[in-house]
Amino acid sequence: MSQPILSILVPVYNEEKTIKHVLEKVTSLPIKAYEVLVVDDMSKDKSRQIIEEFSKVFASSDVDLKVLSHERNRGKGAGIKTGLEHAAGKYFIVQDADLEYDPADIPALLDKAVAGGHRAIYGSRFKGEFKNMPKANYYANRFYNFVLRRLYNTAITDMHTCYKMVRTDIMRELDMTSEGFGYATELVSKLLKRGITINEGPIRFNGRTKQQGKKIGIKDGLDCLYMLFKYKFAL
Repeated sequence: MSQPILSILVPVYNEEKTIKHVLEKVTSLPIKAYEVLVVDDMSKDKSRQIIEEFSKVFASSDVDLKVLSHERNRGKGAGIKTGLEHAAGKYFIVQDADLEYDPADIPALLDKAVAGGHRAIYGSRFKGEFKNMPKANYYANRFYNFVLRRLYNTAITDMHTCYKMVRTDIMRELDMTSEGFGYATELVSKLLKRGITINEGPIRFNGRTKQQGKKIGIKDGLDCLYMLFKYKFAL
């Protein structure tokens, strides 16, 4: 296969209930020549077994499927770093292993990125459709984005979206250090400080609760605020 236009990373940690469905959807998109990289972050459930079984029977002339794994749990940011080390696509995007985001929205973001020659494009839940987002999460997200816009003079509406499509070469130049959920805040801060305009496109979102496996919490929100100021004023 020629160089893929897009690398889709699927970081996985204890997602046995959804990972097969996600892989089925993400490997059947109407995109010519793309790759899917799955990184299992030392899941304690049957996720790795399901991934390996899927990879054994999967075959496609347009999609290259790569399965990677960590030997200890390191966090989502670490999974993204591992994926970047193996990514061959011009653009890079993350697809969470749950079903909050619909992979069917990825082709439209890619089309917009290619057509406009954009270096970065985010999928915004607040410009599209969102369901089952707890009020606390909704207002917290709105507040974080308000702070981001004031600090960095940007019009971004959804800094914590899963769908952050960025040129792979730029991703590798950013020298990312975060290994947990703080990766998203560090990424948006470093992109904007480099003068990279982040465009947005509408996407769909169907939230899940902590009982269903939601892993982000209050501490992650406090870390977000700290990091926004840290990277804004870092030399």
